[in-house]
Amino acid sequence: MENFVKTQLRPVDECVICSEPFSATHQPVVLDCKHIFGHGCIRRWIEDGRGNNASCPVCRHVLVSRRNTQPAFDAPSIWERLCELPLVRLHAFMEKLWIGIRDLWKRKPDGKFTITALLDKAILPALIEAGAQAWSGSHDALTDAHNLIAASWDSLGRPNRTEGLAIPFVRLARLMSSAAATLPLYLTDLSRTSRLLWRANACLGLTGANVSWDCIIDASKLDSERHFPLLHLYTVLVSQSIAHRSGPQRPLPARRHEIMNLVVEKCCTKIGKACYTGRPSNEFKDILVCVFQELWRYQHEQARLSLRGHEGEETIVRGIWAIADWPAKRDR
Repeated sequence: MENFVKTQLRPVDECVICSEPFSATHQPVVLDCKHIFGHGCIRRWIEDGRGNNASCPVCRHVLVSRRNTQPAFDAPSIWERLCELPLVRLHAFMEKLWIGIRDLWKRKPDGKFTITALLDKAILPALIEAGAQAWSGSHDALTDAHNLIAASWDSLGRPNRTEGLAIPFVRLARLMSSAAATLPLYLTDLSRTSRLLWRANACLGLTGANVSWDCIIDASKLDSERHFPLLHLYTVLVSQSIAHRSGPQRPLPARRHEIMNLVVEKCCTKIGKACYTGRPSNEFKDILVCVFQELWRYQHEQARLSLRGHEGEETIVRGIWAIADWPAKRDR
């Protein structure tokens, strides 16, 4: 008993970490493993890490299960974090991206921007400016996106092609540039338009710097939700194209081939020329004529507003495409 008291019940007067005596301002705490340290010292030990795995300095008993809080610095991981950003941050980024795109339009009115111009004059400046307003700590997704794209692009000699994480940003810029030819200026400044464009771009993932007509055609069948955001954006652009043609002086043509020519001009050539690849099929054009007519009736005969990317608008979009596709399904 006497030996136990001498060896096991020794008083602790000072902290093992800092070797300072305990006091009113340096209070001791007991860990689960029964070792005693100064409160501030053991807290700093756990929080700072230093390779100690958040374990007791004496016996290495694990105190806290530490998770890796360092986000991965690769294209898929950064893209995933970008898609989880709140709308207010995405809108702030896209506002700055619009500035760069409009400046490019002034320099090159035909809208045929090179990838180099999009990255150098619009995308990278917008990312760095929006990232500077980071609200989520040091590992901001927008800043990480800028750093990865800039480093990768510079290492390749700044070529006029896209690689990795640059792909969806170039595609987004092209979608925005294409939409700018149809959308009124005030709509491009709204957060709901940013949401509409971002979702349409995000559903295409990290592959392909252009939009394939096949994605819109597949989405128009309403069999899958994957590319529906892209169909929603496209339908809004068609609706806006109709709104620009309003007035009794410019009625809808009476003959189907005239309507087809109008639809191809307004909905295929004008909307898709900047960023869409491939060609819309003849079957899709037939359905598109019906969509155009249904939207015309919706906006003119029923005196409804054009589609503008509102939440809840998806039901109208689905209904219009379902009605337009019904004759084709009936004849199959």
